[in-house]
Amino acid sequence: MPHRPWPLPVVTVLALVLILTACGQDEDRRAFERALESNGGPAAAAGPAGAPVDHGLPLGARVGAWARRFLADGRASYCFGLDPAGYVALGRLVLDEKQDCISLLYRCTELARARDGRDALAWALQTRFAGARPADVVDADGRVDYDHPAHLDYSLDMIRSGHWGRDITADLAGARSDTLGTARYPAGSWLWVPEDALVAHELREGDVVWLVLDPADPQARALRDEHGLAIGHVGIVIVEEDVPWLVHAASSALPGWYEGGSVVKVPLAVYLARVERYGGVVVTRFADAS
Repeated sequence: MPHRPWPLPVVTVLALVLILTACGQDEDRRAFERALESNGGPAAAAGPAGAPVDHGLPLGARVGAWARRFLADGRASYCFGLDPAGYVALGRLVLDEKQDCISLLYRCTELARARDGRDALAWALQTRFAGARPADVVDADGRVDYDHPAHLDYSLDMIRSGHWGRDITADLAGARSDTLGTARYPAGSWLWVPEDALVAHELREGDVVWLVLDPADPQARALRDEHGLAIGHVGIVIVEEDVPWLVHAASSALPGWYEGGSVVKVPLAVYLARVERYGGVVVTRFADAS
């Protein structure tokens, strides 16, 4: 059969698509470079200095290793992301000297996946703004827009996305259904493990623990009923002598353990017993393959 050329309008449309795709890729590359520069360049994006993290380790172990590095570095002060000096207000992807619980989670998981600072920034854009083009979330000065719809504002939505590990709560011995719900999430729509049902040896290095607001606590109940929150805090597990410890950015002191205002660690069981607004956890875990 003789070859029949495509009609001119079809050729024109295909050419336009290719041109627009190439232009979009160029815009995204430029947006990435702006973001990298505004966040201090590859060296700053590479995280606190220390011994190299072994990329032969499972991904979860690398997440734990980065939590340990931020803990050992000791220079980060607590700063809520929405505060004027916080990473959200400034539109930053990297602000390692000022951390809240979510930014610490972001950085430990991004650095664990990355080979270098450029790669860590790429992971930041891919996970914090999953589904969005860099050109859509990075402005002309290299700031990112945390109000963009691709950014997940609620921790339970973050859990369900799978970007911060698989929700393994159902696999834990003490898992049970939430029976009260919140203004955003109906009763029975998610699982959690109450603190008195948590089995320590089920937790692994690098697990992410999402602290569930306890409806028995008046302030926690208000956050559930008025703002729809199910999760009030998040941290990363490190395991020492078979005991799971919580590494987190603490805004306030826990007498006998730490003064607060920095990245700290405390046995998870102690934290849950001492901080009344949290009644248990949801747990996500990274697969062994990176």
